[in-house]
Amino acid sequence: MVPLISEVLTIQPELTNQLLAITAISLLAFVSISVIYLSVIERRDRRRGLNTPDQKKKKK
Repeated sequence: MVPLISEVLTIQPELTNQLLAITAISLLAFVSISVIYLSVIERRDRRRGLNTPDQKKKKK
């Protein structure tokens, strides 16, 4: 008798939960690091006086 596809592709619930938890933590870390990086870059540009909204208004 041939097994059903659902029987062959069954994933253990514990493994699925661990995989989802690892994925969620990885995404959270990636987004957090990205936000911190962009904030640091923006702050550095402001200190140099680059790309500030005030300068864009003055140029016009």
